[in-house]
Amino acid sequence: MLRRREVWSYAAGDFGFNTVWQSIELYLLFYYVRQLGIAPEVASLIFLAGAAADWLMDVFVGVTADRLAPRVRLGTWVAVGGPLSVLILCAAFALPPMRSGYVPYYALATYLALRCAYGIGNIPYGALTARISADPRDHLRLTGARMQAAALGGLVAALVYAALPAGGPGGGGFSIGAPILAGIAVPTFFFTAFGTRERVMPAVAAPRSHRALVTMFALLGRSPALRRLITTILTVGLAVSLLNVSLLFVFDQLGAQRWGYYAALLPALSLLVTAPLWTHLATRIGQGATLRYAAVLMLGATALGCAGGGVAMALVSVTGAIVAGQGLSVMFWSLVPATVAACERDAAIVGYAARIYAAATIARKLAQAFSTQVLAMTLLFPAIPILGSIAVAALLALLCAFFYPPIEDTSRSLAP
Repeated sequence: MLRRREVWSYAAGDFGFNTVWQSIELYLLFYYVRQLGIAPEVASLIFLAGAAADWLMDVFVGVTADRLAPRVRLGTWVAVGGPLSVLILCAAFALPPMRSGYVPYYALATYLALRCAYGIGNIPYGALTARISADPRDHLRLTGARMQAAALGGLVAALVYAALPAGGPGGGGFSIGAPILAGIAVPTFFFTAFGTRERVMPAVAAPRSHRALVTMFALLGRSPALRRLITTILTVGLAVSLLNVSLLFVFDQLGAQRWGYYAALLPALSLLVTAPLWTHLATRIGQGATLRYAAVLMLGATALGCAGGGVAMALVSVTGAIVAGQGLSVMFWSLVPATVAACERDAAIVGYAARIYAAATIARKLAQAFSTQVLAMTLLFPAIPILGSIAVAALLALLCAFFYPPIEDTSRSLAP
């Protein structure tokens, strides 16, 4: 069992990364559309282009990190990519110093840079879970701790943006809030980089040939475990991302924009409170069963919101859906090490931890990119309730959780 100090040193990195991720997922699209005046369809294409660049960067980082390990620790990547991503976040929220016709190009350039910098640090950070320990109980502890730290990072970000006049003319509050978050987040990446130890190394080094990139995609073709994991992340990620990216728009559609900023506090608050509960439930009934319970809860909550009822019903609906979404997120990230172990049991494909985490993160970001497209299409038809689109995505996640779930590591008991 890992010492508590190391668990929380690892978790500190997700505090920093989540200030960036929550800024992107909860606020950046709204900032583009409502503050900079970029058309929803154009803003969604910016997100899609950024995601495409991110996918390539994630593959490159995953391949390179595996090739250079253990000479270059995964923590080193965190110490470089983490601070770089929060600095570029400041540029993404800075008021564009140009005429309005060029604003979308500025948004595209900064968003591409932001997503690439994020991948440099975040892919190796995720892979650390499998390299710090081989024990599934430690994987759950690390995942639960990082989710709590992520919740704190998201909560700090939401409080900063809510406290500042983010909805004012020009979005000045966002431009002030991002540098504040950068100052808070930068030290957390160094806690992770220098406060953790990588104990688990593959028996054989990862391939160093030019075919390393090809083998990553070939692994998806020959590994049923990886295909199940990726399918789960795509469906669950679509539902969770669509909920998060829609929060401000849901209340804006109801004529209660300020309530959207208050609702944006809920993802971090609920994750902080419920991550240990979801983790505890998984130790009792299993990760797969917990994933299914969370999917049922999310579908029920979003379906309830479609019935109408104004701001109060919307708050009840999104709160239930957010709590369920946290359970879904905690479970699929805690199941990634089982997929790593399943792949590395084959002596021919050892040393793929970073690449599997890259594939998982690419799937998560692909789901996020799809969510912006779904939201943009929904905004084009005001008669369609945004919560209705989220309910459809939740139904897809539910079907996957029941009929094509990811594998679990049953070689060790999760119960104490």
